[in-house]
Amino acid sequence: MNRRLFKAKLSWLGLVITGLILTSCAGIEGFNAGISNDTIQPITVNHELTVFRSPTCGCCGLWTEHMEAANFQVKDEITEDMTVIKQQYGVPTNLTSCHTTLIDGYVVEGHIPAEDVERLLTERPDIAGIAVPGMPIGSPGMESGGYVEPYTVFSFMADGTTAVFAEHS
Repeated sequence: MNRRLFKAKLSWLGLVITGLILTSCAGIEGFNAGISNDTIQPITVNHELTVFRSPTCGCCGLWTEHMEAANFQVKDEITEDMTVIKQQYGVPTNLTSCHTTLIDGYVVEGHIPAEDVERLLTERPDIAGIAVPGMPIGSPGMESGGYVEPYTVFSFMADGTTAVFAEHS
């Protein structure tokens, strides 16, 4: 009787493990038959970001929607004085944009693609944050048909030193 129970439990365990393996392979090309790439969501570990923005800025709302679509939790903070926020969090004047975001100890300034924020959180470089100066056409929240103006995402240090983090076109 014990042997039969052991075999039944072992068979059940095998089925569970097989199911887990097949489930984990669902996103791997070749294993996702019947699932379009449009339905596969980016993998993001429940990061909450706080966005400071002006109440009159529509493109900031579109950027937050872009981040929510990438599985970020967005805390929306409406403020009348963005200059104070940018100064408080050390955004260099030459890198400012319309909204300022805080996430996991970093400052994220402007219309930065979600994949660049995910890269920042994965690599965890020793920087204060990343920024896209201005409001480049085609960046997340600034879409205009299929046109994308080439733009650069800069990293910045607390002392204002900058470097190229990513380029988009």
